[in-house]
Amino acid sequence: MIAYNRTDLDNEAICNEASKAFHHGSIDKDVYQKIVSSHKSNLYTPNYFIRIGLMILTLVIISFSAGLLALIFDGFNSITVFFVFMALVCYASLELMVKKKQYYNAGIDNLLQWGTLFFLAGAITFENSNQFILMSLLLFLASAWMAWRFVDALMGLIAYFSFMAFVFHIYIEFGDIAKATAPFVMMLVSGLIFFLMRNLKNKPSLRYNHFCFDVVTVCTLITFYACGNYFVVKELSNVMFQLQLQLNDPIPFGWIFWLLTVSIPIVYIMIGLLKKDRIFLRTGLLLVAITVLTIRYYHEILAIEKALLLAGIILVAISYACIKYLDTPKMGFTFEEDDSANKDLLQLEALILAETFGKKAETQQQMEFGGGSGGGAGAGGNY
Repeated sequence: MIAYNRTDLDNEAICNEASKAFHHGSIDKDVYQKIVSSHKSNLYTPNYFIRIGLMILTLVIISFSAGLLALIFDGFNSITVFFVFMALVCYASLELMVKKKQYYNAGIDNLLQWGTLFFLAGAITFENSNQFILMSLLLFLASAWMAWRFVDALMGLIAYFSFMAFVFHIYIEFGDIAKATAPFVMMLVSGLIFFLMRNLKNKPSLRYNHFCFDVVTVCTLITFYACGNYFVVKELSNVMFQLQLQLNDPIPFGWIFWLLTVSIPIVYIMIGLLKKDRIFLRTGLLLVAITVLTIRYYHEILAIEKALLLAGIILVAISYACIKYLDTPKMGFTFEEDDSANKDLLQLEALILAETFGKKAETQQQMEFGGGSGGGAGAGGNY
């Protein structure tokens, strides 16, 4: 259940798309003003400077309120009760602010969400031996709910990583075999969540959460690689399982992790080119550099500055090859500037013409919203 009025979210997204088209030069000022005037939103989203100021003010208020209430709860001699109470206060304030003031990524609502998670985590951390399992589960449930209700991508990010932590800590409880195979299980979970996000994004009723789905999708690709990266697996095993492995000591299934470390970025780039998917393409290019650094860490063939230079050269070479390959469009995929703004422009112009002649516009279900910055999907500081 989304806390905001869906019409306001649709109007916010339409105005954001109109702003992009206007700054892109695809529509003139008159058309842009008609769109904005006919699709006014009641949501309050100030510019970034005001957001920061409101966040600082909210942080001060929460801190002073917590200090005052701590004196009251001192007689109960239970810090868990205090943290739970503060979490409830933060969440109740969040619901009230959104309902009464229509705050949408205004800074106040974002910080109240963080405050709710902070106090919930504090309530579990103290006075509990299984703190990691319970805390990750509670954070997942709370952040997933707020990501859904308040259309917040940052909450979706926290929900993803807390769920991954929960699965990991549950799985390694099964013994040494589970610890050795944990990276493969986490890769499997990352892949399943990736396909889940892609399926959810295709549902028109969930268009308000598209940006959240995109953020989680990128994280699934990165964690899928990280769980198969030789350096990550070995160093985390040393830290978490106290294996005390030296630099040249092998790890179980080491050759598989080396194969995954080298092959996954290449597979990402190939999928990005074949499927016309920029998320795969950009993630793969980024991971190429990490792969080079991973190889350099265990096999000191080159000095670190030369390894970085080599990684840069490889990235430039791959990028140049992709540019030349796509200079002539291949299966609808090209290096030319994205024309999604022009496609949205056609829908926006159709909407204006329909309203001009007194017809009911029906473009909301056809438009692809999202791509905003900050915590929400399509939120911007101004139009």
